[in-house]
Amino acid sequence: CPSSSGKPNHADILLVNLQYVSEVEIINDRAETPPPLASLNVSKLANKARTEKEEKLSQAYAISAGVSLEGQQLFQTIHKT
Repeated sequence: CPSSSGKPNHADILLVNLQYVSEVEIINDRAETPPPLASLNVSKLANKARTEKEEKLSQAYAISAGVSLEGQQLFQTIHKT
């Protein structure tokens, strides 16, 4: 799909879980080949995944330590700042 942000050389990608699809109907078949995919910065993605994992583990620890929801939200707000 063309980018909803309107930026050139960007596209929206929709993912569909095929376990829930019972029928596929081709409405319009394209003849031209799609543009090549952009290269991925694997190290940047790995760092982001590691950071996200650490944040989720921190949140899980706060829940298991009995920290109130208000306290968790306050910590997240301060952490973002």
